[in-house]
Amino acid sequence: MKKRYLAIAGLLVLAVVAAGCGKEKDKPAEQQVQATPTVTPQVTEAADLVDMEVSDEKNVIGEKTATASKVAIVNRTGSEIGAIYIRQHPEDEEETDDDEWGDDLVDGMFTLKNGEQAVYYYKKPSSAGITYDIRITYTDEDKNECFFRDLPLASMKQITLRMSGTGEDSIPYATYMTATGKKEISTLKDVKERLGLTEDEEDDDTDNPDPTSAPNPTSAPDPTSAPDPTQAPDDGDDDPDDTQPTDDTIDKATGYIGQSMDDLIAAIGSPQYDEYEDEPDTGKTGYHYYSNFTVSTTVDEDGNEIVTGIW
Repeated sequence: MKKRYLAIAGLLVLAVVAAGCGKEKDKPAEQQVQATPTVTPQVTEAADLVDMEVSDEKNVIGEKTATASKVAIVNRTGSEIGAIYIRQHPEDEEETDDDEWGDDLVDGMFTLKNGEQAVYYYKKPSSAGITYDIRITYTDEDKNECFFRDLPLASMKQITLRMSGTGEDSIPYATYMTATGKKEISTLKDVKERLGLTEDEEDDDTDNPDPTSAPNPTSAPDPTSAPDPTQAPDDGDDDPDDTQPTDDTIDKATGYIGQSMDDLIAAIGSPQYDEYEDEPDTGKTGYHYYSNFTVSTTVDEDGNEIVTGIW
């Protein structure tokens, strides 16, 4: 009997020891399974960031480097641009050959329809006084190439290429926003001075595209319309400067930024012609051309038109 009890006691001890080993083996296996999935989220986040950077810009021209400066170039000329050339403005413009423009920066990669933009990367100039020239050609070979000269590109964050007037007498000019400015700056006045245009030539050839307004001289000599600024622009499109000094008119129009376009027209008269563009980001934008300045507006969903800029 004593031997039988000893044998039973020995079996119980072996069973307890075996059960204890099983628990020690299971514990590290459980910890290893829990530690495995913590590595995977880092890979997913990195991939998402790369995708966002790649899809951020399109229509890129120039050499994109870590130290390059960049500027957005917007096409508002009314026609599709097929080629863009950019060079530093020469010190002696009279002795410069206009054929020395280098390569086309677009080089068939894309075209810029009216309202579209490209992003230009370029090496930051060594001097603050350096300016640039832009030359464009259109996809329509029947249209003449256009030149935009002596532009302070390094101070700009966006430049818009535009045309004043219509047809063969139209004048290429640009408006631009600086990094710190809140209003667009126009080069139209400087372009006209470079071309040697007088005030009369500007009114007759470039800023008066409406053929019905030019042959109407009957109301211009009317002395009763001069004292009333709300009537003079409507009847004096042929020579608005006779009744509206340029600086006073622009200053008065600037006071209507943020207000209704109808209120501005009631104060200074109607523009010579209007143009509207539908933009994906900002909605409907209006451009109202007076003889010596331009008014930009935005139109909301209810049709309310608000003045946003004067240049």
